[in-house]
Amino acid sequence: MGLRKATAEEFGIALRHFSKTVGWSMEFTAIREAGLMSRDSITFTPPLVSGGGRGETKQAELTGKAAVERDIRSIFTAENDRTRSPAAILLNRMGIAAKYRNWTDFNKAKKEIVAAGITFDSVLTNKIAQDADTTRSFKKAQNYFNQIQVKMSDYGSQVVVDMKYIHDRLKYQNRQGRTKIIKHQGDQKGRYLVSSKAELNNYIKLQQTQVGKLKAGWWNVIVSLPEPSVRYKAGDWGKKGVAGYVKKFPGVGCYLTFKFSENNAEIIFANPIGDNDGVSSFFHVQELVYGQAMNRIAMDLQQLLGRNIDESFDFDNF
Repeated sequence: MGLRKATAEEFGIALRHFSKTVGWSMEFTAIREAGLMSRDSITFTPPLVSGGGRGETKQAELTGKAAVERDIRSIFTAENDRTRSPAAILLNRMGIAAKYRNWTDFNKAKKEIVAAGITFDSVLTNKIAQDADTTRSFKKAQNYFNQIQVKMSDYGSQVVVDMKYIHDRLKYQNRQGRTKIIKHQGDQKGRYLVSSKAELNNYIKLQQTQVGKLKAGWWNVIVSLPEPSVRYKAGDWGKKGVAGYVKKFPGVGCYLTFKFSENNAEIIFANPIGDNDGVSSFFHVQELVYGQAMNRIAMDLQQLLGRNIDESFDFDNF
């Protein structure tokens, strides 16, 4: 069975006909479906597993956390990270100092290069670094580095003190709704320098705690739904199998109102933060959720009535 497309109005008609046909109250039918639709919203809101979907699982959490770490490490590098090339770092520092006429920083970087015994591929760069006449080498460096690409970050060549400011500024959503990073902005081989690996790792862990927050409103809808007066079928209505990373934001993003009468039910539920930066819209979450709900109604009819419900089934006339 393919995914049925439906508007909110068409879904409402199908739900009322379903309730009448199987003999369930509209109260029970609407509460149950609200829970299952909220569960579907968790499933289709990023992060998702590779290949899409299964956003309620632990695997999706791991995917989201890995993406956060990858993005942050593409922006920042630690001053004491030995995996970085000290030659490239010192060359960049020397170049920036020369280009922006900072004698003190230039002389300091130059001395560190000599002390470390570093040599470069460029003959001219080696001559600048090895020249004992610091005044002459400084002038050579100004002429040389003015012609090549060395970049001063907003924070100069010093360590960054506010990672979140830079992180937030460089994030954006692409046309597929995925979070992307504007790269090669910092002055340390395209990244910004932070004071230590420990500081960088702590920031990554802090940001990873927010993975799942966009989904949390849907979980909070599920656990806030009222208990129906009569249960016609057992079930947890979306609670089973949702990983803890979605559940750890109580009260976040939940909007829920409901009104029931003998023959009617009205439930309005939403996740106000679920479409931050247009993420849910990019992933067509609403269309997917309505499609899943229509398929579920058809399958429930098939099971409860013993009738074959195919894709051409007319919900207006059953």
